[in-house]
Amino acid sequence: MDSYLAAHPEIFMAKSKESHYFADDLYPPDIRCPRSRYFGFFESVTTEKIVGESSVFYMLSQTAAKRIHAHQPDSKILFMLRDPMEVIVSHHSQIVFEGLETEKDFSKALALEHERRATHDNKHITYRERVLHYRDIVRFSEQIERFMAVFPPNQLHFVFYDDVREDLPGTYAGILRFLGVDDSFQPEFTVKNANKELRSKRFGAFLRETPDWVTALSRVILPTEGLRYKARMKLKRINTSFKPRPPLPVDLRYSLMQELQPEVTRLSKLLDRDLSHWCTSEKL
Repeated sequence: MDSYLAAHPEIFMAKSKESHYFADDLYPPDIRCPRSRYFGFFESVTTEKIVGESSVFYMLSQTAAKRIHAHQPDSKILFMLRDPMEVIVSHHSQIVFEGLETEKDFSKALALEHERRATHDNKHITYRERVLHYRDIVRFSEQIERFMAVFPPNQLHFVFYDDVREDLPGTYAGILRFLGVDDSFQPEFTVKNANKELRSKRFGAFLRETPDWVTALSRVILPTEGLRYKARMKLKRINTSFKPRPPLPVDLRYSLMQELQPEVTRLSKLLDRDLSHWCTSEKL
């Protein structure tokens, strides 16, 4: 959705996604996006009516909602919600791709969660540990309530992936109306966020934790943040392969569905929308 919004002539979206600038509880100072870099993402803004960015862990963060409100009280917050079972499986694939999860087998990674929690210091936990708490990732009702506590209803908009699949143009137009821009505009809709795998783990690790001397050299060869970002993204695409995700075993799907059902019920009540189809036998 980020790229579709960026295509709109009245909307400016930061080219660098997932900066998580306002999620200071998940990102300690040594790895947090610096203020100068964050606001540098918006230097190219001209006459656009809406200026935004996409950071998925703002929902997971305990502090992001209050910090966003303190910075910009009239912010409009867009939530993209999906069947929590699909989210957990997709999340596992993504953090394996990013090198944050070493266990490639989803069922084993899920089983390790309780053991890992016991070794994590909750007072000083960063995103590297939190992403391994799979069940926390899909506690949507608790996450949304943090935003509801500081933002009025007319500044919150919820988009369900079910609606995106059924009617992407109509769902997109609804987002544009929420943002107050021309809702007749439609970009070219293409498949986004297919399942990804690294061609080379070693090169992926190099891109994530680039040595200081390489960073310094890149600043000489590519003097602007924009050029360095484009180069990094190109190298990342070269090192990425796209493969379909294997289906979960039926017994695992059933046990996970049973475990997630109470959260789905809470979310249904919170948003006044029947989401019970997320936890039905048809999903098996």
